[in-house]
Amino acid sequence: MKQSNKQSIIAVALITAICLAGDSMLYIVLPTHWKEVGLTSLVQVGVLLSINRFVRLPLTPLIGYIYKKVNFRFGLLIAVVLSGVTTISYGYVEDFSIWVILRSVWGLSWSLFKLGAYLLILQISSDANRGNFMGTYNGLYRLGSLFGMLLGGLFADLFGMRIISLFIGIFAFLSIPFLFKYIPLTIQTKEQEKMKPSFFTNIKVFQNRRLIRIFVTAFLLIMFLDGMLTATLSHIIEVKFTNKINMFGIILGAATLAGGIQAVRWGIAPFIVPKVGSILDKVKQKNRILAIFLACASIMLFVIPLNVPLMLWLPLLLIHVLIASVLTMIMDAFIGDYASEVTNKILIMTVFTIIVDLGAALGPITGFTLEQKLGLTNLFWFASVVCFFLLILWVLPRNERKKQNMLHHM
Repeated sequence: MKQSNKQSIIAVALITAICLAGDSMLYIVLPTHWKEVGLTSLVQVGVLLSINRFVRLPLTPLIGYIYKKVNFRFGLLIAVVLSGVTTISYGYVEDFSIWVILRSVWGLSWSLFKLGAYLLILQISSDANRGNFMGTYNGLYRLGSLFGMLLGGLFADLFGMRIISLFIGIFAFLSIPFLFKYIPLTIQTKEQEKMKPSFFTNIKVFQNRRLIRIFVTAFLLIMFLDGMLTATLSHIIEVKFTNKINMFGIILGAATLAGGIQAVRWGIAPFIVPKVGSILDKVKQKNRILAIFLACASIMLFVIPLNVPLMLWLPLLLIHVLIASVLTMIMDAFIGDYASEVTNKILIMTVFTIIVDLGAALGPITGFTLEQKLGLTNLFWFASVVCFFLLILWVLPRNERKKQNMLHHM
C-alpha cells in the first residue's frame, strides 16, 4: 500500500508538471517577448503573470467543495483539459483582454491540481513520511517548470512563441491516459464531517499562534521568493548584464539564460527537496531547519543585486532559487503537520492555498512596481530584511519557552 501511495503522488506530480510547463514558459518569455504577443508594457506582463493567481482566491473554496462532490480523477481531468487549451492558445492570441481570460482559466486549472494534490498527500501520509511526500511532490511537479522555462526561453528566442506553445499544449493532452492508469478514482474528503465542527470551532482553530505564523511566513515567502523572483528573473539578467550575454563564446539572450537557471533549479530540486523533507520528518526541532534556510535566503537576497562577475553571480543565483524551493516544501510540510491534527482538514488546506495564491499573485506585479519605485538593489534588500524578520519570528517562540521554563524552575 505504501508503494502504491507513493506511486499516486508521483503520478499526480508528473501530470501536474506536464500541464504546468505552459504557465512556466510565460515567466521567462513574456518579460522579453511581450511586444510579439500584442502587449504594450511591462505592467501588462505583471498583470498577466498575476491575474491567474488572483482568480484562484475566490475559486479555491469552490474547488474544495467540488472535490467533496465529484470524484478525484474527474477533477484532475478537467484541470488537464483546461491547461492544454490555454497553453496552445498562448501562441495565437494578440489581444490583452483575451490574454486575461486565458490566464484566468489556467487559474481554475491550477487550483484543481494544487488542492487536489494537498488532499491526496494528507490522506495517504503520516508524521513519519509527510515531509518526504511533500518534498517528492514539490520536486517532481516543478520539472514542468524546468522544461517550460528551458524550452520556452530557447524556442521563443529562436522561433517565437507560437511553436513552443503548440508543442507544450499537445503534451498536456497526451498525459490523459496516465491519469486514468495511475490516479485513484476517489479520495476520502468527508472524514471531517463526522464531527461536524461548528462555526465557532472553525474560528477558534485560526486563533492558533503557530498556524498564524505558518500563514504569514508562507504568504511572504511565496510573494518574494516565488512570484516576484520568478517573474522578474529574465528582466534582472537583462538589466544587470544586457540582453546579449557572451558565455564561452556563445551569445545568449536574457530569456534563454534565465530559463537555463530555472531549468537547472528544477532539475536538481527532485534530488534535494525530498531529502530535506526526510530530515524534517526525523528532527524534533523543525523550526531550526526553517530558520537555517531563512538565514541563507536573507543572505542571498542581499548579495544578488551586488556588482559581481557573471560567473560568480549565476551560481549564487542558483543556490538562492534552490533555497526557495526548500522553503516552499518546509511550509507545505508545516501546514500538513498542523492539518493532520485537526478535524477540519479541507478548511485548513483551503485557507492555506488561498493565502499562498495571494502571495504568488502579488509577487509579479509587486516586483515590477517596486522595482520602478525603489530600484532593483533596494527591492532585493527589502526582501532580504523580510526573510530576516521571518527568521526572528520562528526563533523567538523557542527562546520564550526557554525563559518560561527557567522562571518555572526558579
